[in-house]
Amino acid sequence: MAEFRITENNHTFYGYEFGDRNLPTLVCLHGMTGDSNSFLGLKNFLTKDFHLILLDLPGHGNTEVLSTDEEYTFSSVAQRIDKVINTKVKTPFYIMGHSWGADLALNYTKLFPDKVIGVILIDGGYLFPEQVDGMTEEKALIDWEEYIKSSKYNSWNEVVKTYQEYTTKEWDNNLDSIIHSNFKKIGEKYVLRADCLSLLATIKAFFQEPCSTTYESIKCPVLLFHATIPETDLSRNKGIQQIQKKINDLKIVGIANTKHNVHWDNPKAVTEELLLWKKTKGSVLST
Repeated sequence: MAEFRITENNHTFYGYEFGDRNLPTLVCLHGMTGDSNSFLGLKNFLTKDFHLILLDLPGHGNTEVLSTDEEYTFSSVAQRIDKVINTKVKTPFYIMGHSWGADLALNYTKLFPDKVIGVILIDGGYLFPEQVDGMTEEKALIDWEEYIKSSKYNSWNEVVKTYQEYTTKEWDNNLDSIIHSNFKKIGEKYVLRADCLSLLATIKAFFQEPCSTTYESIKCPVLLFHATIPETDLSRNKGIQQIQKKINDLKIVGIANTKHNVHWDNPKAVTEELLLWKKTKGSVLST
């Protein structure tokens, strides 16, 4: 593992690099309130086949906060990410995102189509906010403000008890490592490490540049993993129907017994499906 920090336009990104640089590169973008550690469960499965680059996104992990809401639009963040990636990768690569990271991956691919040979979406880039009935920007901001305020815990056991509800996997040291860096201790309480203003600016970005605005620009193969819990989810079904209509080269995989953090719940199944997809595409995805 190699940790790196790269400054572009007076803003410093942190990230981590794993694996053989001669292998195809896979850039990984995490979801809101997370950081690069979100992909720790996948890392050991993927390093045999990919050179991995994991980025902490703005206001998350060790990466600095951006100055204005406008800088958090997906297209703006994608352009910053591109400058960082350019220092590490000189050939076309795969890009994978979870949740918010999936929307960023699509927006990045829309802006830089010649740099991406395949997109992997992990339960994101197809759902929020367009397919969620009754969801408005005002409601989303109120809900997130309340979530941020309520995310204060008196002990690490309280954190674990809450986050156990976000996964179907039995809690273990790996899951503990994944979420540990998402929190900081202030006094006697554990609170979210992610910057509050960054989170709210990101919610605004979802409404400014909804995922569907990218679909017609995506010409490379796309693999979408979606959660299967709850079994019936009207918003999820609507999102899948919409993305199916707009992206021609799309494979959709529902991983059994998974919630939103699909890659936490069953990293082995995600890896197997990803490698099968890559193999099936053959020369289309070759570097």
